[in-house]
Amino acid sequence: MGEELESTAAEDGTVFAAREAVGHLRRITRDFPHLATQPVRVALDTWDEEMFRKGELILVQRQRAKAEHDAMEQRAIEIIEFGQVDDALDMINREFEKEIDYLELIDLVGKDRYIAALAREAIELKQNSISPEQAAELWNSLGKPTLGDEHWNATGVSVLMKG
Repeated sequence: MGEELESTAAEDGTVFAAREAVGHLRRITRDFPHLATQPVRVALDTWDEEMFRKGELILVQRQRAKAEHDAMEQRAIEIIEFGQVDDALDMINREFEKEIDYLELIDLVGKDRYIAALAREAIELKQNSISPEQAAELWNSLGKPTLGDEHWNATGVSVLMKG
């Protein structure tokens, strides 16, 4: 997270530095017109405040997107810590008006939390007399990703059912 803040600060500083550099070049070319080359004059004519505003707008949009992602990540972690994978997916999609899938949810919460939620679900399925084979079939039909094998099988679900 610290790297992301540094990146945002660097981007913000870049917009400021570019604005300052253009200002200095304009003063130099005004005071010493004979030193300015034609490409520099053309560049200074095209660099206007609108370009800086666009750069700042892009920066603000990135900051908003990051803040939304961070909020979504935090909420997904809160939900999956005690809930099931599908509940977390449904709630995130509803609360944030998104359509994330299982893989995106795993990216948000991390593999360990995903596996822990699956283990809780597997134990609940076992308590409801659902066999590992049936659970594997259910999870495969829902498209729940495994973290290794291509598809869920009874062995993988059994490991989770042991908790």
